[in-house]
Amino acid sequence: MDRFTVEVISQTPNPQQTMYAAMHQDYAEGFVAHDRAQWPSEERCGEILVTSLLKGGRGHYGPLEHPQIVFNVGWFPHSTMQQIRTHRVGVSFDVQCLAGETEVTFVHASGGLRKIAIAELYDLWTNGEKASRERNIRGRKGESPGTYRRDCKTRLKKMRLRVLNEETGFFGFGHIQDVMCSGLQPVYRLTLADGKTLDCTTNHRLYTSQGWQRMGDALGLITDVDHQVLAVTKSCEVMTNGVVRPDALYSQESWLKAQISQGLTAQQIAERCGCSVEVIRHWAKRFQLKLPSGRRRGLKTVAGNGLYRDRAWLQAQLAQGLHADDIAALAGCSIESVKKWVYAHGLELNKRSPGPDTHWNKGVKGYQLALSQESLEQRRINAKTFTKRGADSNFWRGGTSSERELIGAWTRQIAPQVHAKFNYICQRCGESGGNLHAHHLVPVFADESLAYEFNNLVSVCQPCHEHLHHNHLEAEFATNFQPILEPKFWAAKPMPPGRKLKAHPVQVVSVAYLGMQTTYDLEVEGPWHNFVANGVVVHNSFRYTGQRILDVVEGKRDVEEVFYLRPLGYYTDRQGKKYEYTAEARQQDVDWCLEASRRYKLRIEQGFAEEHARGLIPFDIRQHWVMSANVRSVMHLLDLRWKADAQLEAQKMCEAIWPHFAAWVPAIAAWYEENRLKKARLAP
Repeated sequence: MDRFTVEVISQTPNPQQTMYAAMHQDYAEGFVAHDRAQWPSEERCGEILVTSLLKGGRGHYGPLEHPQIVFNVGWFPHSTMQQIRTHRVGVSFDVQCLAGETEVTFVHASGGLRKIAIAELYDLWTNGEKASRERNIRGRKGESPGTYRRDCKTRLKKMRLRVLNEETGFFGFGHIQDVMCSGLQPVYRLTLADGKTLDCTTNHRLYTSQGWQRMGDALGLITDVDHQVLAVTKSCEVMTNGVVRPDALYSQESWLKAQISQGLTAQQIAERCGCSVEVIRHWAKRFQLKLPSGRRRGLKTVAGNGLYRDRAWLQAQLAQGLHADDIAALAGCSIESVKKWVYAHGLELNKRSPGPDTHWNKGVKGYQLALSQESLEQRRINAKTFTKRGADSNFWRGGTSSERELIGAWTRQIAPQVHAKFNYICQRCGESGGNLHAHHLVPVFADESLAYEFNNLVSVCQPCHEHLHHNHLEAEFATNFQPILEPKFWAAKPMPPGRKLKAHPVQVVSVAYLGMQTTYDLEVEGPWHNFVANGVVVHNSFRYTGQRILDVVEGKRDVEEVFYLRPLGYYTDRQGKKYEYTAEARQQDVDWCLEASRRYKLRIEQGFAEEHARGLIPFDIRQHWVMSANVRSVMHLLDLRWKADAQLEAQKMCEAIWPHFAAWVPAIAAWYEENRLKKARLAP
């Protein structure tokens, strides 16, 4: 139903063993942790808990409160969050903010970095970028002539934002969904052991060595009524950008200098180190070393015996009266090579005496060479003998086209026939027309022998083509494609050179209050809702006010993307009263949400504070929040909000929570499903 989503952020590992240990400690004289090796398995502990604790009805359910699970709940109405937070769960949804000078890290396709201050990013997002020219007449929307700014949100959304893959610990890429201003907030500066600083509010979530924590909680920050720091009661390590290996050769100045002195280019050095070219350029610049140009011709080819390069030998031949062609024949090279080296050594060629004054072909028109068959054959032999081709040529530069380039050229040439074969329909999404590409079912990296096979090509549109290669789905697509059999003997796909950066913890050494500052935050699209700010991994925000409301007024977002409205149909309240939610009534609610958004925009433009203006917003605006609970409180929540007469949206949330709960504590969940699920009983 709708876009409702519930995902697990973190959970206590081996929760049933944890509850077993807590239950066992209540009745054991010894120290339970010392007997960890004798504990039953996770599955067996679940069975013991059900038999000894839940089925026994002993009334002592404290052990169930030790394992913790944290859910990320998304796209539910704000009213559902307000209902859920009244139960035995912890809910957090506070606005989290960063100071305006905080730099957000983006990554170019080449691997280079670009850092933009978040205040500047908000200005670009809201007002657009400054145009390079002036407008001479009024714009399409009535804008006055002169300097102006143009919208650049589409470009900003396409920029690759550095984010952390929380599963692997390596940095990857994400994209901006929204940039927002959070108003004046008390800002604190965190100083790290490596010199990095981060200016943020106390409720901004940081990725620490212990997982996601709010800054104030992670440091145990104690402040007075004026926000001044009184004490920092906890030690905290935050995750930061990747660190260079101390044993990396390219980080050693003497080694890098030796490679450059050998004439190696950045590309060649990078191949030796197994890193990217950008890394080599970075360290060369850091050590103030100049890299050779990448456009090198390599060693020159020496034709024949090479005697034409020796000055004494050339001088001896010239002294004998030989001409350039005679010397070339002796040295086994071209006449031009002899001339070049004669001039290089400052010598002078012997010149032949001029011929007769009257040329044999003077006045003759329309003549042609009357060569015999033997002469023609001799000319061919001479061409093969004396014309240098390929690597033997003086103009050889290592070739102009690689095999992969030739394959690409052939594929583009044959593509129209491929598209005609598939009736100009993308074979992945089914869309007709558009910008079609010819795609190798069995990729070139898997089997190069099929690169020029016409039947190995299918039509796919540009977005699908990029999706397949960027997400490494070539094998899956080929396997599921009907006209061919399952591919075999897949070779490993070659990955670009480089070393992925991995986050590493750095100690926070001090915290200082900076005062009240205008703060900002991002909303990040994709599976990992974080980004790198001043080199530190921080969480993104999802606010239930702000730019999203203004986008509805401007038509940039659909009203139901921001506000939640129930589907059409018949409903019953807790008193048994039935009513129908008609299309007419629903449209009235849509209009009401639009009008409320317009009122919100008006108040913001009038200078109202956001917390004041948000009072005009309907209660069912969509919101994300984080919810923490233990085994006992989850069952209590399911009892109250998954029964038949509970609010529909709360039931849907419980329905989304249940699979995660069942996978986490399977034995407890099985007992609960059999005895209490949807039976309107209160769990222990």
